[in-house]
Amino acid sequence: MSSSKDEFKKQIPELYPRLHRAMTAYLAGSNVEPDDILQEAFLKAYRSVEQFEGKSGFYTWLYSIARNLSIDEFRKRKHEKKRSSVPVEDFEIESDDFESDDQKENVLILRKAISELPELLKTVVVMKTIDGMSYSEISDVLDVNEQTLKNRMFRARKELAGILDKMGVNEL
Repeated sequence: MSSSKDEFKKQIPELYPRLHRAMTAYLAGSNVEPDDILQEAFLKAYRSVEQFEGKSGFYTWLYSIARNLSIDEFRKRKHEKKRSSVPVEDFEIESDDFESDDQKENVLILRKAISELPELLKTVVVMKTIDGMSYSEISDVLDVNEQTLKNRMFRARKELAGILDKMGVNEL
Protein backbone atom coordinates (compact mmCIF):
# COMPACT_ATOMS: atom_id res chain seq x y z
CA MET A 1 0.00 0.00 0.00
CA SER A 2 1.31 3.45 -0.83
CA SER A 3 2.30 5.99 1.80
CA SER A 4 -0.49 8.33 0.61
CA LYS A 5 -3.11 5.68 1.37
CA ASP A 6 -1.48 4.95 4.73
CA GLU A 7 -1.48 8.63 5.65
CA PHE A 8 -5.10 8.98 4.57
CA LYS A 9 -6.16 5.93 6.61
CA LYS A 10 -4.42 7.35 9.70
CA GLN A 11 -6.41 10.58 9.44
CA ILE A 12 -9.85 8.99 9.01
CA PRO A 13 -10.68 8.87 12.76
CA GLU A 14 -10.10 12.63 12.96
CA LEU A 15 -11.64 13.53 9.60
CA TYR A 16 -14.84 11.50 9.75
CA PRO A 17 -16.57 13.06 12.80
CA ARG A 18 -15.77 16.59 11.66
CA LEU A 19 -16.98 15.96 8.13
CA HIS A 20 -20.08 14.16 9.44
CA ARG A 21 -21.08 17.24 11.48
CA ALA A 22 -20.51 19.51 8.49
CA MET A 23 -22.45 17.31 6.05
CA THR A 24 -25.31 16.85 8.54
CA ALA A 25 -25.70 20.63 8.64
CA TYR A 26 -25.16 21.03 4.89
CA LEU A 27 -27.71 18.34 4.00
CA ALA A 28 -30.35 19.41 6.54
CA GLY A 29 -33.75 19.60 4.91
CA SER A 30 -32.67 17.66 1.82
CA ASN A 31 -33.70 14.06 2.60
CA VAL A 32 -30.13 13.06 1.69
CA GLU A 33 -28.39 10.97 4.34
CA PRO A 34 -24.98 12.30 5.41
CA ASP A 35 -23.75 8.74 6.04
CA ASP A 36 -24.47 7.77 2.42
CA ILE A 37 -22.61 10.79 1.07
CA LEU A 38 -19.69 10.28 3.46
CA GLN A 39 -19.32 6.61 2.62
CA GLU A 40 -19.16 7.46 -1.06
CA ALA A 41 -16.82 10.43 -0.44
CA PHE A 42 -14.31 8.44 1.63
CA LEU A 43 -14.36 5.58 -0.87
CA LYS A 44 -13.82 7.96 -3.78
CA ALA A 45 -11.03 9.76 -1.91
CA TYR A 46 -9.32 6.49 -0.98
CA ARG A 47 -9.43 5.28 -4.57
CA SER A 48 -7.94 8.52 -5.89
CA VAL A 49 -5.62 9.49 -3.01
CA GLU A 50 -2.63 9.06 -5.33
CA GLN A 51 -3.89 12.05 -7.34
CA PHE A 52 -4.16 14.22 -4.20
CA GLU A 53 -1.75 17.07 -4.87
CA GLY A 54 -1.44 18.31 -1.30
CA LYS A 55 -2.29 21.93 -2.16
CA SER A 56 -4.81 21.76 0.67
CA GLY A 57 -5.31 19.39 3.58
CA PHE A 58 -7.07 16.05 3.36
CA TYR A 59 -10.09 17.58 5.11
CA THR A 60 -10.54 20.37 2.57
CA TRP A 61 -10.15 17.87 -0.26
CA LEU A 62 -12.65 15.47 1.32
CA TYR A 63 -15.10 18.29 1.97
CA SER A 64 -14.96 19.20 -1.73
CA ILE A 65 -15.65 15.61 -2.72
CA ALA A 66 -18.55 15.26 -0.27
CA ARG A 67 -20.05 18.59 -1.30
CA ASN A 68 -19.83 17.70 -5.00
CA LEU A 69 -21.45 14.33 -4.35
CA SER A 70 -24.22 16.12 -2.41
CA ILE A 71 -24.83 18.50 -5.30
CA ASP A 72 -24.99 15.56 -7.70
CA GLU A 73 -27.52 13.87 -5.42
CA PHE A 74 -29.61 17.06 -5.21
CA ARG A 75 -29.71 17.18 -9.01
CA LYS A 76 -30.72 13.52 -9.26
CA ARG A 77 -33.54 14.00 -6.76
CA LYS A 78 -34.74 17.33 -8.10
CA HIS A 79 -37.10 15.75 -10.57
CA GLU A 80 -38.42 13.33 -7.92
CA LYS A 81 -39.34 15.82 -5.27
CA LYS A 82 -38.56 19.35 -4.14
CA ARG A 83 -36.36 19.65 -1.07
CA SER A 84 -38.57 19.41 1.95
CA SER A 85 -38.00 20.77 5.38
CA VAL A 86 -36.81 18.31 7.99
CA PRO A 87 -38.47 18.61 11.38
CA VAL A 88 -36.31 20.38 13.95
CA GLU A 89 -36.26 17.19 16.04
CA ASP A 90 -34.39 15.36 13.25
CA PHE A 91 -31.24 17.46 13.57
CA GLU A 92 -28.39 15.55 15.18
CA ILE A 93 -27.32 17.22 18.41
CA GLU A 94 -25.29 15.82 21.25
CA SER A 95 -27.04 16.76 24.50
CA ASP A 96 -23.72 16.71 26.38
CA ASP A 97 -22.64 19.76 24.36
CA PHE A 98 -25.20 22.04 26.03
CA GLU A 99 -25.61 23.41 29.50
CA SER A 100 -29.39 23.77 29.23
CA ASP A 101 -32.41 22.73 27.20
CA ASP A 102 -32.81 26.38 26.14
CA GLN A 103 -29.32 26.37 24.64
CA LYS A 104 -30.07 23.12 22.78
CA GLU A 105 -33.37 24.54 21.47
CA ASN A 106 -31.59 27.69 20.25
CA VAL A 107 -29.15 25.57 18.25
CA LEU A 108 -32.02 23.59 16.74
CA ILE A 109 -33.80 26.81 15.72
CA LEU A 110 -30.62 28.21 14.20
CA ARG A 111 -29.93 25.02 12.25
CA LYS A 112 -33.51 25.02 10.97
CA ALA A 113 -33.07 28.64 9.81
CA ILE A 114 -29.74 27.81 8.13
CA SER A 115 -31.39 24.94 6.24
CA GLU A 116 -33.76 27.49 4.65
CA LEU A 117 -30.97 29.64 3.20
CA PRO A 118 -30.29 29.53 -0.55
CA GLU A 119 -27.62 26.96 -1.38
CA LEU A 120 -24.76 29.42 -2.06
CA LEU A 121 -25.27 31.18 1.25
CA LYS A 122 -25.95 28.04 3.26
CA THR A 123 -22.70 26.50 2.05
CA VAL A 124 -20.60 29.40 3.31
CA VAL A 125 -22.44 29.56 6.66
CA VAL A 126 -22.02 25.84 7.27
CA MET A 127 -18.36 25.82 6.30
CA LYS A 128 -17.46 28.95 8.26
CA THR A 129 -19.73 28.86 11.29
CA ILE A 130 -20.52 25.22 11.90
CA ASP A 131 -17.35 23.61 10.59
CA GLY A 132 -14.99 26.44 11.58
CA MET A 133 -13.14 26.58 8.27
CA SER A 134 -11.15 29.70 7.43
CA TYR A 135 -12.07 31.82 4.42
CA SER A 136 -8.87 30.56 2.81
CA GLU A 137 -9.95 26.92 3.23
CA ILE A 138 -13.45 27.69 1.96
CA SER A 139 -11.90 29.46 -1.00
CA ASP A 140 -9.94 26.29 -1.82
CA VAL A 141 -13.04 24.09 -1.63
CA LEU A 142 -15.38 26.36 -3.58
CA ASP A 143 -12.79 27.95 -5.88
CA VAL A 144 -14.16 31.40 -5.06
CA ASN A 145 -12.10 34.38 -3.90
CA GLU A 146 -12.19 35.30 -0.23
CA GLN A 147 -13.88 38.69 -0.70
CA THR A 148 -16.78 37.02 -2.52
CA LEU A 149 -17.08 34.58 0.39
CA LYS A 150 -17.15 37.43 2.90
CA ASN A 151 -19.87 39.15 0.86
CA ARG A 152 -21.89 35.92 0.81
CA MET A 153 -21.47 35.57 4.56
CA PHE A 154 -22.75 39.13 5.05
CA ARG A 155 -25.80 38.39 2.86
CA ALA A 156 -26.36 35.09 4.67
CA ARG A 157 -26.43 36.81 8.06
CA LYS A 158 -28.98 39.30 6.77
CA GLU A 159 -31.15 36.54 5.34
CA LEU A 160 -30.83 34.48 8.53
CA ALA A 161 -32.04 37.46 10.53
CA GLY A 162 -35.08 37.67 8.23
CA ILE A 163 -35.78 33.93 8.49
CA LEU A 164 -35.50 34.03 12.28
CA ASP A 165 -37.81 37.04 12.36
CA LYS A 166 -40.41 35.13 10.30
CA MET A 167 -40.03 32.23 12.73
CA GLY A 168 -40.88 34.66 15.54
CA VAL A 169 -37.43 34.48 17.08
CA ASN A 170 -36.32 37.85 18.41
CA GLU A 171 -32.99 36.77 19.84
CA LEU A 172 -31.07 33.59 20.49
